[in-house]
Amino acid sequence: MIYKCKCGSFRNVDDALDTFDKMLHMCPLPSIVEFNHMSGAIARIKHYPVVITLFKQMGLFGIAPSRPTLNTLINCFCHLNRVDFGFFVLTTILKLGYYPDSIALNTLVKGLYLQGNIAGAMKLVEDIEKKGYQLDAFTCGTILNAPCKIGKIDMAIGLLRKLEEGDFELKVVVYNTIIDSLCKDRLAIEALNLLTEMMSKGI
Repeated sequence: MIYKCKCGSFRNVDDALDTFDKMLHMCPLPSIVEFNHMSGAIARIKHYPVVITLFKQMGLFGIAPSRPTLNTLINCFCHLNRVDFGFFVLTTILKLGYYPDSIALNTLVKGLYLQGNIAGAMKLVEDIEKKGYQLDAFTCGTILNAPCKIGKIDMAIGLLRKLEEGDFELKVVVYNTIIDSLCKDRLAIEALNLLTEMMSKGI
């Protein structure tokens, strides 16, 4: 029998845990995809420690994680302010022979920023580039969003210039982050100058 996880139908986390327990005792076991749906749904309602506990239970039942499983785990650790554990999970991804995707890398960058570790986030970005991984617009937006939020617009512009030196294409959302911050600081001329610069680059 093929099990279909009804992850959107549980009433609360206890209901979800009951469903998860039933899944663990089915024969044959549901696919890892179904377990991923369940753990992802619990993570979306911000019960991050619960997801970590369920991951451990899956291991006891011999259920091998997939890359989405590990991405969800990284996300939970980062939200719990344990980015260090997130990096341990990234090591597991590499050991299993998976290619770390933009979701895992973006989450770690964001987690470092949430800790206020801007230098660590920038170093991770540099390491990502050196290893040939492609940064996407979300990562770049995350990199610039933190200094903008704390009023360090000069730092954000400096980071933008550094990102422009890279080999990846910056999207409009990256510039929008800084333009929005400039406007909030009533620096309209600087915002218009950056808009003009974007247009000259065909963005």
